[in-house]
Amino acid sequence: MAAALPVAAAALSAGSTLMAGRETARGFVNEAAQSESQAKGTDLQAIQSSERRREDLRAQLSAITAQRAARGLSLDTPTAVAIEREINRQSVRDEGVERLGFMNQSSALRRQAAVKRQNAKGAITASYLSAAGSLMSAAGDIGAAFGGGGGGVNPSAQGSKRMIK
Repeated sequence: MAAALPVAAAALSAGSTLMAGRETARGFVNEAAQSESQAKGTDLQAIQSSERRREDLRAQLSAITAQRAARGLSLDTPTAVAIEREINRQSVRDEGVERLGFMNQSSALRRQAAVKRQNAKGAITASYLSAAGSLMSAAGDIGAAFGGGGGGVNPSAQGSKRMIK
C-alpha cells in the first residue's frame, strides 16, 4: 500500500502534465486558425479594394469625358489622351501600393499562424519530456525508499564500495 501512493502520485503528475500540454497546444492551434482566418479576410479586403479603385477610376474618367463633351471639346486631343493616361497611371500605382500593404499584412498573419502551429508542437513535446522526467524522478525516489531498487542512487551502496577499496 505504501508503494502504491508514490506510484499513483507520479502517474497523476505525469498525466496532468500531458493534459496541460495538450490544452496549451489546442490553444495555439486555435490561435493559428484565427490568424489564418484573418489572413483570408485581408485577402478579401485587397480584392474588394482593387475593385472599388477600378470603379472609382471608371467614374472619374466618365465624368471627365462628360465634362469635355458638354463643353464641346474633342475627346481625342493629345492633352485629353495625356490626362487620361496620367489618371490611369496614378490609379494603377496607388492600387499596387495598397495591394502590397494588404499582401504584407496577410503574409504576416500567415507567418504568425505558422509560428503558433510550431508552438503547439513544441508544447506537446515539452509535456511529454516533462512527464517522462517526472516519472523518472519518481522512479528514483521510490527505488531509494525501498533500498536501492528502481534505478535510484543508493548512497550506502556507494559508501560500501569505497570501503572495500
